[in-house]
Amino acid sequence: MKFLLLACVAALLQLAVCDPREQEKTSRNDFEEVELNIETVRSKRGYSLDLEHSVDGVFSPRGEVNIDFGSTKPTAVFPSKLALNEQQRSAFQNIVAQNGLYTIRARSEPGNPKSPFVVASVPACFLAKARFREDLAFHVNEVGHLISIEFRTPFVDSATCREVAKRNLKEATFYSTGSVFGATEGPEVPRIAMTATKVAAPPGVAPVRLENEPEPEEQQSFFRKYWYIIIPLLLVLMQGGGEPPAQGAAPARR
Repeated sequence: MKFLLLACVAALLQLAVCDPREQEKTSRNDFEEVELNIETVRSKRGYSLDLEHSVDGVFSPRGEVNIDFGSTKPTAVFPSKLALNEQQRSAFQNIVAQNGLYTIRARSEPGNPKSPFVVASVPACFLAKARFREDLAFHVNEVGHLISIEFRTPFVDSATCREVAKRNLKEATFYSTGSVFGATEGPEVPRIAMTATKVAAPPGVAPVRLENEPEPEEQQSFFRKYWYIIIPLLLVLMQGGGEPPAQGAAPARR
């Protein structure tokens, strides 16, 4: 009888240990491997990007740049130079005086007028100081679509910019060079099992819950959960006494 009761208590203890409400669930790492086809970019023959720029607050055509993926190293070539007219030079000089930005943009998918613009800006002072020599980097994804444009014009400090703003721009002809950078494989995400961590609120502070979140279930101890089973078992063990005397045994002497 005692052995059976002890087995029942052991089973209850095992049930409490395996209770899913007593343990935090471990999430699986379900990251899928995505293979980037880097050679897809290099296999394309190339395309032309129609650039636009903003000098007076309104975007207007600036010219095109030819992106070539056929060679060993992708290239960006500007077939013509951009020369600002008198009105544009005056507007550009105002941007320099106001420490403003010169902005260019191009469609992310050449030939698709509904594709989003890719925008890049640079302080106008930087270009004026460099005598309009600009170096642009065009970043493309694994299928050759434009994802970003980067100005690589040398930095100019604020004191020098104030001196540049005093100059009169008699000529503004852009001497543009460019580079193309394709997508590259980045480091792999570590495959580490992630465990949800519950942080208790400080004493006296009520935890923040969402508007429709139900009341959190009160954490109960093992005894509070299974008292209605444990107490009867303990009473049975206590009242059971010792083993009954064997049949035929002599009674104890007084």
